[in-house]
Amino acid sequence: MGVINFNKANCKNCYKCVRYCPVKAIKVEDHQAQIVEDLCIGCGTCFRVCPQNAKQVASDVDTIREWLDSGEQVAVSLAPSFPGSFIMENPLQLITALRDLGFSAIEETAIGAEAVSKKYREDYFGPSRHIITTSCPTVDTLVEKYYSKLVPYLSTVVSPMMAHGKFLKEKYPGAKVVFAGPCISKKLEVLGQDGKPCIDAVLTFDEMDEWFEEKGINLRACAPGQFDSDDCDVARFYPLAGGVAKSSVSDVTGPRRVIKIDGLKNCRDFLDHIDSLHENYWIEMNACSEGCVNGPGNTHSPFVKYERIERVKEYISGNKRGEYSEEKAAKAQGKTYLPKQKDLFDTVPESAIEEILRKTGKFKPSDELNCGSCGYDSCREKAAAVYCGMAELDMCLPYMRNRNEAISNLIIQSTPNAIAVLDESFHILEFNPAAERTFEISRAEVVGKVFDKIFNYSPFIKLKNQDSNSYAGRGYYAYGDIHFMEILTYLPSQNMYLGIFVDISKEIKKENAYRQMQVDTLDMAQKVIDKQMRVSHQIAELLGETTAETKVTLTKLQKIVAVEDGGVE
Repeated sequence: MGVINFNKANCKNCYKCVRYCPVKAIKVEDHQAQIVEDLCIGCGTCFRVCPQNAKQVASDVDTIREWLDSGEQVAVSLAPSFPGSFIMENPLQLITALRDLGFSAIEETAIGAEAVSKKYREDYFGPSRHIITTSCPTVDTLVEKYYSKLVPYLSTVVSPMMAHGKFLKEKYPGAKVVFAGPCISKKLEVLGQDGKPCIDAVLTFDEMDEWFEEKGINLRACAPGQFDSDDCDVARFYPLAGGVAKSSVSDVTGPRRVIKIDGLKNCRDFLDHIDSLHENYWIEMNACSEGCVNGPGNTHSPFVKYERIERVKEYISGNKRGEYSEEKAAKAQGKTYLPKQKDLFDTVPESAIEEILRKTGKFKPSDELNCGSCGYDSCREKAAAVYCGMAELDMCLPYMRNRNEAISNLIIQSTPNAIAVLDESFHILEFNPAAERTFEISRAEVVGKVFDKIFNYSPFIKLKNQDSNSYAGRGYYAYGDIHFMEILTYLPSQNMYLGIFVDISKEIKKENAYRQMQVDTLDMAQKVIDKQMRVSHQIAELLGETTAETKVTLTKLQKIVAVEDGGVE
């Protein structure tokens, strides 16, 4: 699990994270985005731009709470951008709030920055053609992964966070050290520590804000506190663009030009052309626009970008410099880099790109719209991403739209049912081939004309009597002697009517024939019953006559038998 993670339940396939990721480190699989950690530079751009709140940042808050609850000593290295992150009458009110959470020692990260600046000043006079100075781990990672040939230009000075962490570990033996600041990529920097760590956890300003709210700590009600050390001054400018140069080489004149570059797009553009420079440069580089003060871990700040900058400047001007030890500068040296060039898309065969382009209906250069809706800058880059398993074919919006329109048109053109589309005034907009055959009139003759007047047939008025915007039932077109199953719909978003007319005349005729057969059968059955009744009456009459004759005959026979038994009468 990485520092930044995606919530699959919330991912809506908008591809905004892919579009804004400066290194395309986001893979889309099964319509879900996921970060490829091996490609990620930890800039937090995806976290900042996600409209669905589908990103989660790994948090150390629970771990820090456990340390505090267990009574461990926990020291805080507080980034000097904090005055632009919270609403306070006095920035030092934050110190009291942190002590209320349980932190025992609180110092400014700028103490480490003072030491770093001393080494950056030495780099200015070093032998390297160019010197890239940065306290931003995202810039370091960007160069390592995507500009590995430029790694020799990176200064080997550690970041202010790491330098200050070393000082705090020495000053407070056995204590846990927490860095608090506006940066998400600091979490990645901490994970990359070798040996015994000097920073044990990272707390973003957003996490601090949530923690204060949970604990019911009102910053504006806190009294101003005091840092445990104030051995810093000009290095408090580090979170502002140009602050590193101001703290390190503002008064230096020599063989190099000094330049500041902030924002990842500008950083990449500069790195792409660095070997074309005619002079030697000392380069301050920061991934965030206008500096760390606008980091992605500072999104809860109530202040706009430039107001944050002004509040930091105001804080710096109102706090005097403390005593600084030159001995600390030596501990700022020693950072190492491991070039690990990532050229994922550069190795894709041209034949594979062409094949994938054809699958999305791009057979010639003019078919490549390069619209960027998929998140990639060009159709070819997106095709390469598909080949590498980083993207899916159906991420191409024009391709999907054309395919869906083709399918829709095929269905409309091929269906045996008549389809008519009308505007809000019942003028015919669309009339498919089946409708032409059914109503025996061409599309050209009816488009633009009122449906009711053309056919003297008004099925759509039935929608007025419906609670919903749809109706399904039978209708009859007298002119053509056609019985329909009418499926009628009003589309509010398009302000149009859609009618589907299924010819059920044959079924109606069969139904009528069946009913007539039922009537004829009942009539026949009635006739049979009537005849049976007449026959029964006739049989009864015959049986009555026969019974009477039989009775007379039997009586006579009885008398004859009696005479024979008794003699002559």
